[in-house]
Amino acid sequence: MFVLIATAASPAASSESYVTDQGVDKQADVLDVEIRVNPDRNVDCVKTMDLGSIKIAVLGSSELDVEKIVKNSVTVSSVKSTGEVEPYAMEYRDIDSDGHQDLVMSLDCHELITQLDLRKCVCREVPLRVRAALEVKEGAKTIEGSDTTLILPRFR
Repeated sequence: MFVLIATAASPAASSESYVTDQGVDKQADVLDVEIRVNPDRNVDCVKTMDLGSIKIAVLGSSELDVEKIVKNSVTVSSVKSTGEVEPYAMEYRDIDSDGHQDLVMSLDCHELITQLDLRKCVCREVPLRVRAALEVKEGAKTIEGSDTTLILPRFR
C-alpha cells in the first residue's frame, strides 16, 4: 500500500512508456514545447468563416532546435475533435526575440475550422495541440505543445 502511494505521488516524467507489437516496453520521449497561435497578432482568435490563413508558432529554446522538426510530421489537432490539419507552409524566424529560431506554420483557416469541427465551439476558448517528430539519431522523439484560441463567429 505504501509503495502505491509513493508511486502515485512521484512527479510525472517528460516521457511516456508504451508497449510495441512484440511486447517490448520502449520509451518514447515527448518534449513539451511552447506554442503560440497567431503570434503576429495582438488578439488570439479565429473566426469561423475566415478564408485566409492562421499562423501557429513552435517556439525554439535551448532544449529545442526547431530546424530538427521533421516537416511532414507536423499536425495540429484539438481536444474537441478527432481531426488533424497539416500546415501548408513553414518558415523559421525569431518571433519572441530570445535569440532562438522559431517555426512559424501557416494553416488554411477554413480547413482548420472544418476538420477540427470548431464551428460548434463559437465564443469559447479551444486548445489547439501541435505534435511533430524530431530528427534524432537514437530513435524517434516527439514534441508536443498547445495554446488556446478563441473561436468567434464572423463579424462584418
